[in-house]
Order: sequence, then structure tokens, then C-alpha cells
Amino acid sequence: MTLPRLGAHTFGFAWDRDAEAAFEALAGAGFSTLQLMAAPPHYDPWAADPALQRRLRRLIDRAGIALLALDLASNDVNLASPSRAVVDFAVDAYGRAIDLGADLGARGICVASGRRHALAPQAGDQLLGIYRDAFERILLRARDAGMGVVLENHPNGLLAEMEAIESFLAAGAYDGVSIAYDVANAAAIGEDPSAGLRRLLPHLGIVHLSDAPRGAWRHDPIGSGDIDFSAIGGTIREIGFAGPVVLEIISSRPLDDILAGRDRLLAAGWHFAGQPG
Repeated sequence: MTLPRLGAHTFGFAWDRDAEAAFEALAGAGFSTLQLMAAPPHYDPWAADPALQRRLRRLIDRAGIALLALDLASNDVNLASPSRAVVDFAVDAYGRAIDLGADLGARGICVASGRRHALAPQAGDQLLGIYRDAFERILLRARDAGMGVVLENHPNGLLAEMEAIESFLAAGAYDGVSIAYDVANAAAIGEDPSAGLRRLLPHLGIVHLSDAPRGAWRHDPIGSGDIDFSAIGGTIREIGFAGPVVLEIISSRPLDDILAGRDRLLAAGWHFAGQPG
């Protein structure tokens, strides 16, 4: 069986260092599969620095980095707002990230579903149409740039559950759209990550790994919470998923905790192609 490749997300570095320093640190630790958080002060899609772009591209080429996707911070944008101006702002933000990502050779843009208010979940059906229109605008922009779109499950999103994601993709017949399945995001809503991986396998493109206490929405270091990574690793092998598995850990010591997470996964029976990432 082809083994998945272990990668790392720069989200944990968002307030620790800029994207260039994060790429250098992760590449220096042996990671060549990366995902980039496009959020200031880490990496600002609204105020792109051409000199930084050139340095990042040279670093990517020199280190042989596979840049999977760019992400926007979910608290900065909302693709399912009842306000057209808010949605337009969010679509524009994704468009800026797509342009920058294409310049860096990124394979895709990672898109979260629009936020639903915790006190008014019944509004979700009305907001879904707004979100679908915004999603399709982003999809067209990405395709024009030669990039894919990766849809991520999100606890506060309209498409938090595996069934909702599956139905959304089926209704739109979105050829080529893949899923970034975040096991901590799934666990936060009480969804069994192994069940989600099995069900969404036909669309599965990336798996995000981090830990959390039971019932909490966190992206903690592997081994510090209640997520069963031995079971998830077994599911990955069972379903034959060979795509990238990305450590997305948010902590005060992002590099140390990413490296420790890799070691804990290996100790739990995980195997990866081309160690360490």
C-alpha cells in the first residue's frame, strides 16, 4: 500500500513568526509538504509584499516544497453572511489568496463553509444558498488560476458534519473539489473521525491532525487530548488513503510540538512515505 506523506501547517506560527521564517524552520526540520495560513501578521493576502513573494517562491523551489493550499482565518471572512457586502469581501479575500497561491505554485485554496450563529442554527438552510453562490465564485476563480479547491469541515460552519459535506458536493456536482478533513474539528462536534474518513473517502484530499479534550474545539499537540490516533491511523490504512496528512497544531511551541507530534504518531503505529514529511 502507498503510504501517506506527513506534512505540516503554518497556522501554529501565525503569531510566532512570519511565513518565510515558518517555511525555513519546517523545511529545516525535513518537512517538504506544507500548508500556509494566509492571515496577518503571518502572511497578509490584503497587503502582499512582492519581495516576500519572491523570497518564498525561491525557498519553495530550493527546498522542493509541495505547497498544498492556502487557508484564510475563519474569523476574518464569512461566505454565508446575510450581508452581500460581507460575502463580497470574503470572496475577494479568497481571490487575493488564490492569486498569491498561484504565484507560489500552490496546488489549491482551502475553503471553509460560511459561519452559522450558534444561537440561530435554524438559519442554516437559508444561508446555504448564499454560501453556495460564494463557493462557486471562488471555484471559478481558482480554476482560472489553475488551482484546486479544498473544502474543510469546520465546527462553526454550515458544513460541519460529514453528511452535510457529502450532500453539498453531490448537489453541486463539483468535479475536482476535494475535502480537507480535520479530525479535531470533527471531534469537536461529536463526530467520529474514523467514520468521517470512511464516508468522505471518495473526495478526501488532505487529513488534518491535532488533539483536543473531549467535546472541546482545540488544535492541541498530539497526545495531550482525548483523540484516539491509533484508531485513526488504523482507519487511514484500512481505507487506503495515500494523500497528505498534515499536522495543524496551535501552541506556544509550534515547531517543537509538530516534531513531537510526528514522533507520537510513529509510536502509535503510523507509517509515512519519505519520512519525515
